[in-house]
Amino acid sequence: MMKSTYRPVVTWIAGGSRSISNLANNFTTTIRQVPRLETWPVARPLGKTETFLTAQPIRSPPSSRLLSTAAAIDDSPARPRRRTLETKDPIILTERAADRIKELLQGDNAKGALGIRLGVKRRGCNGLSYTLNYAMEKPEKDLEMETHGVKVYIEPMALFNVVGTVMDWEESELASEFTFNNPNSKGECGCGESFTV
Repeated sequence: MMKSTYRPVVTWIAGGSRSISNLANNFTTTIRQVPRLETWPVARPLGKTETFLTAQPIRSPPSSRLLSTAAAIDDSPARPRRRTLETKDPIILTERAADRIKELLQGDNAKGALGIRLGVKRRGCNGLSYTLNYAMEKPEKDLEMETHGVKVYIEPMALFNVVGTVMDWEESELASEFTFNNPNSKGECGCGESFTV
């Protein structure tokens, strides 16, 4: 068992003609007269076998504090409940677009495809253009959504550019194509090939 040495905290105001030895004698008598004196441990170097911190035993609560419920008997640690928030899909896929994607996924070019992958790349007059590809495997970092029975994977780099976009399939006498109504778009080129965010 190690013996701790404590040294009292001393505040000395300079003044008067007393010597240091007189102060020390007076201080010793003062310590004996004052029952509660704040003390601090003396700093000293640690030996080879000594440790700075010692483990304290964990004490169990007194039996009077225990509850008589099943929760008190259960000794497994309580897990915090995770809150799951329902989030909206980043894009809105119309039924016509979903039907057309289902037709494309049943074609010969899309054998084994899980869904489609929506992305954005730089090209065209205004800088950004939409890309649609078949997703043959689940992309690791892509955001996955399922609407009208169709899985759509959105590339991470495209996510902020397409949030809130309505994807539709339109057919006319001259053309049939996927259209994108993007509320984030600040402008489109005349041919509709690219957009600016």
